Amino acid sequence: MAIADGAPREHATQSDVARAAGVSRGLVSLALKGGGRMSERTRERILQAARDLDYQPNGAAAQLASRRSSRLVIVLPYLDNPFFDILVRHIRREAARVGHSLVVLVSDLEARLEESTIADALRMRPAGLILPGTRMGAEALERLGGRLPVCLLDRALPGHVVATAHMDETSAAEQVMEHLAGLGTRHIAYLTPARILHERLVDARGLACRAAAQARGMSFSSASCADGAPPALDSALTSAAGPAAIVAYNDLLAIDVAAALFQRGARLPLASYDNTRLASRPEFSLTSVDQDPAALARAAVGMLTGTGPAPGVATIAPSLVIRASTAAPA
Repeated sequence: MAIADGAPREHATQSDVARAAGVSRGLVSLALKGGGRMSERTRERILQAARDLDYQPNGAAAQLASRRSSRLVIVLPYLDNPFFDILVRHIRREAARVGHSLVVLVSDLEARLEESTIADALRMRPAGLILPGTRMGAEALERLGGRLPVCLLDRALPGHVVATAHMDETSAAEQVMEHLAGLGTRHIAYLTPARILHERLVDARGLACRAAAQARGMSFSSASCADGAPPALDSALTSAAGPAAIVAYNDLLAIDVAAALFQRGARLPLASYDNTRLASRPEFSLTSVDQDPAALARAAVGMLTGTGPAPGVATIAPSLVIRASTAAPA
């Protein structure tokens, strides 16, 4: 179909093909599928009209009609964290490997927006829904899991009401605290993001870090960076008795903490989570927990598409990547 002066045009539909060929839309549908009772002359006229119009089948409509889908949907809590970029790339690659596509939506962790975003996802009738960070509770997730396959990436739920693929938070905390204790640390300050970026995982991670720190004889405090990193540092370090170290919820927050420490001329060990490209930059060189996003992606896609283990709980082993931010004092 010619396009004048490069102007955009709408995609041709089966109704357009039917009008061009002088037949019914139903006959067009049959001819395009290679079926139906019609003369070869009529079939060829329909196929030629489709070629002339550059007709392309609507995959989404076909999936809706057949009640089958090869589409997965992931709802990100927000776009600020570069870890989600890494995760989405791995999930998209894994989905493509098993013949699925991936649609990415964002909820911004706002209750009403999250609800409407998930409603949008449901209207797509996807093969499965991936939630790497959500404020939804167990009951809401169980109801959602009754409507379509769901895989949660930020925590396991009591009773395993939906499939989960998540990093072993206990193991991660143990590795972080063992490393920091080896530096002579006596107090851990755990810093959390502002409420707008507060996922349910924030508290679970804090509990794991507290348990691991106390098991090694270190005191523990936490503070929110709702008003920025400097006042959070003051609050968390007020009760420090002896050498202190800081654990940030993720690399994104750790960068703000590192800047606050630099402004104060302070030198404290700083560790974080996610091992994103931010952590590896030489000006930050953050010690950070690697969640193995490739393994998370394989587990999630496999459980949702039936190409991996049966839906259940997949616990991914983390690893601590040690860099200059926790280097022993010279």
